[in-house]
Amino acid sequence: MVRTDILPDELNDRSRFEQISKRHLNAAAWKPQNYIPLGIIVNNPENTKGVSYDQWLDAEVFFEVQAKSLRDTLAVGSDYMPVLALNHLGDILIPTMFGAKIHVPSQMAASLQDQGPTPLAVFDNIEAVDNLAVPAMQTGMMPQFSEIISSWRRWAPEWVDIITPFPMGAFSLAMALRGSQFLVDLVDDPSRCHKLLSVCAETQIQVERYLRSFVGTEKDVSFSNFGVCTRGRRIGDDSVILVSCDMVADFAVPHIETIAKQLGLATVHFCTLPTRRSDHVFEPLAASSSITMASSQFAFEYYQDNLETLRGRLAIESFYGDAYGYVCEKFGSFREWANDFVPRFKNESGLILYFEVPSLEIGKELWETWQQAHRI
Repeated sequence: MVRTDILPDELNDRSRFEQISKRHLNAAAWKPQNYIPLGIIVNNPENTKGVSYDQWLDAEVFFEVQAKSLRDTLAVGSDYMPVLALNHLGDILIPTMFGAKIHVPSQMAASLQDQGPTPLAVFDNIEAVDNLAVPAMQTGMMPQFSEIISSWRRWAPEWVDIITPFPMGAFSLAMALRGSQFLVDLVDDPSRCHKLLSVCAETQIQVERYLRSFVGTEKDVSFSNFGVCTRGRRIGDDSVILVSCDMVADFAVPHIETIAKQLGLATVHFCTLPTRRSDHVFEPLAASSSITMASSQFAFEYYQDNLETLRGRLAIESFYGDAYGYVCEKFGSFREWANDFVPRFKNESGLILYFEVPSLEIGKELWETWQQAHRI
């Protein structure tokens, strides 16, 4: 039964969603539009009161959390597509299909970016990959995941897309299966590392296709776990920040390209912090024709410093996480930062931003600030 009690049909603003989709696709394709798309996600902590990871396989509990957030987010009117993403399921699905045990946190953060349980390493030695093959689709926690996804699809209105759990890139998946010793293996046994990476990439492709069969997302465009419309799939590859530029190019990019060739052009996420930007990752990503966007919290500053290098090659998705607090501290307020940043870059392209706020009122205020900055 569709849950119109949380997501009523009056929230279905088709013309608005078409405009947002066009803005995102234009930005990803470096088409100037005199505008920088910004999604403002409302994530009221009241919606997660009493919710814990003891309930993480309860489809209804987390559907309500996400649906209430989407309801408030759409009321802001920002550049955010109507999606519900199963982010609370974390990155554990594929590792459990290889036999991984999982660690379930004792507390959950009041954030749509809360990535949930984490997998524990499976392979004690790299030789274990010699006979490794793609696991059958109904192994590990796939039955539980597919049931949750199917339930969400039944409960959500047809105009809301259900987004499958956030996929790891082959490099990060390989490291999850092997542990930190994988970094040593890259030097000591690169051929076996590529074997593991190849199996990870092919498994990711097959799992994504299998999960899409439950939600019906075989489209020319796809939506990320955070409401961004792109051509292809957003892939999380945080572990690439741990190796050099050359090793990203040699070990990560080829396997991202394998995934992208089957699932569409790739957006690659890696985490950054105010004090650690990992800027070396951008160069090998930009060199690949299969990777059209890089996604990272502070990549908006890399964009402003390296626009000529990026232009027409690698678009940027950014500003989530700690970035809002960072610019407020650096410039004094979001308004001061927006009034400086937007006039300088609104006539460029290649940039999509989004971030979270704790209330609808704050979201509306910041959205108006963003519109005013475009009128300067």
